[in-house]
Amino acid sequence: METLTTDQYQMITYYFHLLNTIEEGFDYVNEGFNNLSNTESDRIFSDILVAFNHIDSSNPTIIASLNDEQNLSEEVNKFDIVIKELEGLEQFFMDSEKKHHYIKNQLTPAFVAWKESVQKKLQPYITN
Repeated sequence: METLTTDQYQMITYYFHLLNTIEEGFDYVNEGFNNLSNTESDRIFSDILVAFNHIDSSNPTIIASLNDEQNLSEEVNKFDIVIKELEGLEQFFMDSEKKHHYIKNQLTPAFVAWKESVQKKLQPYITN
């Protein structure tokens, strides 16, 4: 495992925690589908989309920072799978019920699976 600079460590730590925050956002959004008192679901989902943009733009830097970690690079690049799931949402954008179902049963599981695999690879860098 290579030694990180302070800036690399901070970025990887921020990235790691951003993934947790996004998952919490999905939890809130998905709960909002069942609980109408969660009125912020659309705004939170918009925030998730902004965070996806941050992840996508950060991925090359994460990979470059940990260039010795081939397995990590492969996992990070699998974010494309999450983006493909996001693109599938477009067909349901005007049908609220189908949109909610797609987010809950397609997009969220794709993101969580990707997040867990990436965090498993990043964990040693942020705990040392």
